[in-house]
Amino acid sequence: MVAQGGLTITKSTARAEPAGAPVFLTFWRLWQLVWPPTLAAVLILSLWSGAIWWFRLPNFVLPAPLEILLTATQDLNRLLSDTGTTILEALVGYVSGALLGLALALLFVAIAPTERVVLPVYVTINSVPMVAYGPLAIIWFGIGPSSKIALIVLAVSYQILINALAGLRGCDPAAIALLRSFGASERTILLKLRLPGSLPAVVFGLRVAIVHAMILAVVLEMLGAKSGLGWSIYKSTQMMDFVEAWAAVGASVQVSLVIYAIVSWAGRHFVWW
Repeated sequence: MVAQGGLTITKSTARAEPAGAPVFLTFWRLWQLVWPPTLAAVLILSLWSGAIWWFRLPNFVLPAPLEILLTATQDLNRLLSDTGTTILEALVGYVSGALLGLALALLFVAIAPTERVVLPVYVTINSVPMVAYGPLAIIWFGIGPSSKIALIVLAVSYQILINALAGLRGCDPAAIALLRSFGASERTILLKLRLPGSLPAVVFGLRVAIVHAMILAVVLEMLGAKSGLGWSIYKSTQMMDFVEAWAAVGASVQVSLVIYAIVSWAGRHFVWW
């Protein structure tokens, strides 16, 4: 028996939630997350198959989705190996670049003169598409994953740096003044106020940067590599095996979507504010 506002509520009068409600709510939330991408995939595959049937397209122009799937399953081990190489390059470059960009943003805010020295260099380097540095990176770092990782680090760190700077400098001036009035140091303000306040902008940059990381990994592999999805696409195209090239493209798309979904989920759950 519980008394609230002059009213007495007993177990017999209180409405109990049905036992299956939590399971139903979990299923409903999962369905709300799953049905939009599922519908989009069905529409794309339907239009794809319809275009092949309507225009009588040969498979070297546009192979059928089922044909691509069969090719991928027939050579699954090689495709998984190439996928692993591309994921390794993209994720190592992505994580390293994100940490570097955030560290530089904190440094620029804490020590203002460093921004005037380093930021123009970063802007100059990133004013040219990273793919243009591909041949130079292969000469400097070799044909292996190191050359791809180095360029991904440069691209991702610049993306995160710009977003983190905007977030760090977008804090409420009244909140900063309040902390200063209580005797907080600039370091305390940076770590306790500016950094948490900048994380939504950083998460947005992370979501954009993961797409760029995958694109760069695949495209740079086309310029020269020992393995990877980009190398598989290039090699298959040179051998006129366009269905196998489409299988590698499909694998690249699926990996990008999965990693993007993971980054988005982590951002919503760990940076809820």
